[in-house]
Order: sequence, then structure tokens, then C-alpha cells
Amino acid sequence: MSFALAHGSTAQRQPPPAGGSHRVQFYEDPAFLFDVVARFLEAGFQVGEPAVIIATEIHRKGFKARLKAMGFDVERALADGRLVLLDARETLETFMVWGMPDEDRFQRVIGAVFDKSLRGAGGRRVRAYGEMVDLLLRDANPRGALLLEAQWNDLGRLHPFSLLCAYAMGGFQTQEDAQVFHDVCTAHAHVSPTEAYTQVQFEEQRLREVAALQQRSRALETEIEHRKRVEKELLAAVQLREDFLAIAGHELRTPLTALQLQLHSLTGLVRDGGNPRVKERLARAQSQAQRLGDLTEELLDVVRLGGGRLLPQVEDCDLAELVREAVDRSAEAVARSGCQLQVFAEAPVQGQWERTRIEQVVTNLLSNALKYGAGQPVELRVKAGADRATLVVRDGGIGIPLEAQARIFDRFERAVSSSSFGGLGLGLWIARQVVEAHGGVIRVESEPARGATFTVELPYRA
Repeated sequence: MSFALAHGSTAQRQPPPAGGSHRVQFYEDPAFLFDVVARFLEAGFQVGEPAVIIATEIHRKGFKARLKAMGFDVERALADGRLVLLDARETLETFMVWGMPDEDRFQRVIGAVFDKSLRGAGGRRVRAYGEMVDLLLRDANPRGALLLEAQWNDLGRLHPFSLLCAYAMGGFQTQEDAQVFHDVCTAHAHVSPTEAYTQVQFEEQRLREVAALQQRSRALETEIEHRKRVEKELLAAVQLREDFLAIAGHELRTPLTALQLQLHSLTGLVRDGGNPRVKERLARAQSQAQRLGDLTEELLDVVRLGGGRLLPQVEDCDLAELVREAVDRSAEAVARSGCQLQVFAEAPVQGQWERTRIEQVVTNLLSNALKYGAGQPVELRVKAGADRATLVVRDGGIGIPLEAQARIFDRFERAVSSSSFGGLGLGLWIARQVVEAHGGVIRVESEPARGATFTVELPYRA
């Protein structure tokens, strides 16, 4: 929403004074701005008008250097009050209230500066340059910038001054900025475009530049509309994918549960005196059914966690106990991996977390360490800190390149080829979602061929 709509009673009530000199200069290169402001001030000095500059430190230095290059005695003008330099940020803070410029404070602070300059110049007009409005825009506060412009117009009715404001064109990048740009122009009596136009010397060239700008504007509008359509299509595709995953997960779960029950029954029938080969094949079938079940649950978690809506159902838990239970359930996977597993989780570490979700984090990290551990030792360690519990899972395997360490926590991402290692690339993503939902953090430290260390920090109460 533009400032004019949100605060119409102020912005619309305070246009630039009739015949006033409230000008705005848009710029791209600060060097161009230094030239414009120096010429603006120098013209006033020639007729005895004092000047007030309210700018950032780097711009104040630029203005002073440019005035000195033009032969103006800056230090003498500062000493006798013909030139006043104020810091834009410090001055702005003297009249800001709850993130917006307060009109009474603005009138007192800036009015006092102009009164002093006017008395020293025998009543001549003051030439003022200010970029506090640009600071507000850079602070993502366009409403404050436009309110301050209106307050400058109010002040112009009380004090004789010529005001030049400046905005970096880089502050107007998006389609939403177009209305703010329009309102900024409306608040000024004179608008000067950037150097891309003003530095063109011949009228024919200027007309060509205007035509080129119009063409780029139309092309940009077309591109924006195209991107809106693409974004809408992408959102629809994402929703379709989420719907498919939800349906597929639920449809897979029903026959899978029946299959697991049948396999369990068959295992009971051949437990005593059965054919060893049948027992072995049943064990393999059960293992594959369990793996398929785990993959199905991961797919369902994509839907459950995808919207970032996980609200942990917390209960009293012992993180050390959860780790030991997860290790017991993973005994077969540990044996298959060839990794020697060391667990340091004897002392209780009590907290309030969602038990099943934290178990899932432990299992996913352990599974990840066994998968990529290359047969090297794997270590799990639980520690109790002053305000949070820590879980560390360390392996001595293939490691993770630095450029892949951020994306491995994203959905369907992995640091190695999927043809070399199985899985959907969801385990670490799920772990991150669960940890962050509990108010914790998860991070990794690794180098290729030197293993990886995953650290989870959980506050004692989610």
C-alpha cells in the first residue's frame, strides 16, 4: 500500500508550496551527486545564501572535496556559519518516534537550524540539502520517508529556503516501489532524473534516451506479468506434488502394513524347525518391507512438515535414553555397515521434547553416519549444557564438500550421487525441520575424506 493511500490526510494535504523550491535529484553514481550538490550550493554562495547539508559522513566528505576543487573556502564558511554540516542519521534520530518522524520535533530541530542560518545571513534564503528521506527508504520505511517529505513542505511555508533532496535510484527496484517512486515525485516541485538522462548533451540524444527508457519499462512490465504467471503455475505444481505425495504415502501404507503382518505370521510359523533358507529369505523380506515402510513415512513427512507447521507435542524425555533406544533398534544396520559404533550417553539428560520426533532425528543422523561412514568408527555423544542439550554424531567416512554443506539440509538434496547411495535425500531435511520446530539448531562440520560431525542443540523446553 502506498503512503498516499495509507496516510492520505497528511501526504495529500501537504503538496509542495506553490512556486516553492523543493527539488528531488535521483542518482546512480555518488560522484554525479557530488557535482549536482556542489553546483547547487555554489550558486547560493555567490548571492550570499547560507547552506545547510544533512548527509551521511561519506557524502559530506565528497561535497566538501568537490567545493574545495571549485575554489570555495570550506573551512572558513564552516567557521563563520555560512555552511552547516549535519550527520543525516544522527539528525534523523532526534525527531523519530516509534519509527516515524514526529512533526513537532522536526519543526523544533530543523527549524532551529534554519533560524540560526537565516539570522547570520541577514534574512536571505537558505540553501539546504538533505538525504534523511533516502535513509528512511533504505531502512525499508517508505511511509516515514514520504511523511518527512510532507513535513519539509510544511517547514517551507514558515522559512524561506531552497531544498534539494536526493534518492539513490537503486532504492526503487521492484514493482511495489513504483507507487513509492510516484509519491516521492509528487511531494516535490521539481524532479531531476539520474545522470543517464541529464548528462546527455543534445536534445535529439535525450529523446532517444527517453524512447529507450520507455521500451525498457514496457519490456519490464511484460517480464513481470510473465513471472507472475510462471509463479502461479509453479505454486500449482508444488501443490499438485504435495497432494500426490500425500495420496501415494497413504495408499502405500495400507498394503505395506498387511504385507508386514503376513511376513510376521510366516516368521512365527517357521521359527521352530523351519527351513534355514526360508528363514533367511523371510528375514530379507522383512528388512526390505521395513525399508519400504521407512521411505513411505519419509514421503508423508514431506507433506506434514513441508508447510513449516510442525507444533511439537512435548513430554518429559531423557535424551540419553532416546539415543540408546535408537541404537538398539539400529543394531542390524550397524552390523551391515561394518562401522564400529561408540555411544557416550550414560548420564540422563532430561528435557521436554516430542519423543517420537527426537527419536527420528537420532535415527536419521545415525543412519546417515552409517551410510557414508565407509566402515570407519561412528560416535554418538550426548551432553548436558547450562541451557540446552547437545547431541553429536561423528563419522570418519567420505565427508562433505564445503559447497554442499548448506544444501544437504534441503528437501531431496544430497552431497553425493543418488546412484552410489540410496535414499530420497529427506533424512537431514526432516531432522532440521524437527530440530528447528523445537527451537534448536543443527549444523555440520566436515571435509572430504575426513568424515563429518553433525551437532544438534536443543533447549530443554521446546
